[in-house]
Amino acid sequence: MNYAIFLGILNLILLSRLCLISRDEGVNQSDMWGVTIVPLLSLPFLAISMSWILLAFYLVSYPVLMWMLEKQKTRLNRNRILLLLLHTIIVALLCSPIFELSTSEFATNLLAGIDRVFLPGVIITGGVVSVIHLFVFGLLMVLNEANIILRYILKLVGLKTLGKTKEVDQQEYNTGRIIGLLERIFVFLFVILNQFAAIGFVLAAKGVTRFKDFESRTFAEYVLIGTLLSALLAMGVAFLVKTVLHL
Repeated sequence: MNYAIFLGILNLILLSRLCLISRDEGVNQSDMWGVTIVPLLSLPFLAISMSWILLAFYLVSYPVLMWMLEKQKTRLNRNRILLLLLHTIIVALLCSPIFELSTSEFATNLLAGIDRVFLPGVIITGGVVSVIHLFVFGLLMVLNEANIILRYILKLVGLKTLGKTKEVDQQEYNTGRIIGLLERIFVFLFVILNQFAAIGFVLAAKGVTRFKDFESRTFAEYVLIGTLLSALLAMGVAFLVKTVLHL
């Protein structure tokens, strides 16, 4: 399998899904433009073949499926996870030796141009490109996909989002969303850099800022479970990246 192509296509799909971060009730029509267009940016970098045609057909058609799944409000996060799995399987299949997606001459010339202009004397190999793609993949996973998985797990264990209760107002709920996002980014980076002690400071800082709110048992339980799951997911993604990179 060509891992550079696989991760490159998948990263563009993940990038297009970042709009889901603030779409708790489903995407709108303007979001669908980004979901459709961004993954198509991979096509000029790939050599035209039967596998290229199949990929183009999939990238154009899957937003229709996504639009239908986004209308199922009660199964929103589950459907988003299943669609991500579908993306992974389809793209992996097209990048496998069965279909053998390959880079185009345009991609080769662009890479050579970057070498000459920005990195003279440095040769960017396919392995370097794969490493960059893998790091971006991990970062995109903790930015949005981990949040989707987290919400789905919380629903499975019977914890309702505090954004729909009287415990917190919408502004505080949105602030908590941003805090959780930053928390996962820091945990991911600290694991990659082998700075495990720093993770404790991040979690402690979050606990200090929420100390007074912990008088509510419902709020305390939700924040504690959510924080631990969020950190666990970010660490899991980071360890996966480290394992592949043999760091």
